[in-house]
Amino acid sequence: MYKTIILILIIILIYYNVNCLCETFIEESSIDSIKSFTKEISIYRPVESNELADVKTKILKEMNKLNLKIKEQLFTRNIKNKNYKFSNLIGINPNSKGPYILLGAHLDSPQIEGCESTIDAATSIAIILELAKNILKNNPNFPIMILFVDGEEAIDGSWSDDNTLSGSKYFVNNFNLDLIDKVYIFDLIGGDIENNKIAGFSNNPDTFNDIKKLAEINSNYKNKIFINPDIFMAKNTIIDDHVPFKEKGKYSLNLIPYIFPKNHHKLEDNYKNVNWDYVNVFYNVFFDFLKV
Repeated sequence: MYKTIILILIIILIYYNVNCLCETFIEESSIDSIKSFTKEISIYRPVESNELADVKTKILKEMNKLNLKIKEQLFTRNIKNKNYKFSNLIGINPNSKGPYILLGAHLDSPQIEGCESTIDAATSIAIILELAKNILKNNPNFPIMILFVDGEEAIDGSWSDDNTLSGSKYFVNNFNLDLIDKVYIFDLIGGDIENNKIAGFSNNPDTFNDIKKLAEINSNYKNKIFINPDIFMAKNTIIDDHVPFKEKGKYSLNLIPYIFPKNHHKLEDNYKNVNWDYVNVFYNVFFDFLKV
């Protein structure tokens, strides 16, 4: 009888240890990680708000986990006779001397009270952090740089050159752009797969090779969100954070749907309305693209 009890105890102990071991080595999938962090930062976060400051703190915490060399770029911009305080977050892989591949997105939400601005651009921030994590895991020397800019949205809700793109404009004038090879700006990721395709723009032909590569990688997936420029190209470049880089002569590809998601700048742009299949395909395609 004692032998039976001891055997049962041994079996229980082995079962417990095996389960603990499995739990130790089970890692959260990339899409789950992206979902989780997106949810954390999907809040109304206009320029200079406490909410935006909290979001920046969360992002800096994640950037520190990646062992990046981090800089917070503080600056002030006068808009319509009022000074506004901004800060960009910069993370550079210290194991590389560059030139760097820059992945960027904006931090702030539009001046629409209550709008979580999840696809504009919380999903992009979460995707970039996940890309950086897994690229550096595979290649610790990869020349990656991440940039999260403040003040992309219009300060007073009326879009103009004088009150938008504050962070990216400041960055290109206060950073050595010779250290950067290519710039990829993410925005509005997570809309409808059929209606919110990402294409090349006819007045930015230098980016066609990369769009073509992305479309070729995407061709292996059921859901297609990238369009080969040989098949279609959009006519008008969207005014976004890639523009200040382009004006400085730096290669910059704006990875944004040429037709905006229907929830853009509406209260419906929230976590529950994100198309996670879109996000998942975008992440995986771009991850493979960076590995090429």
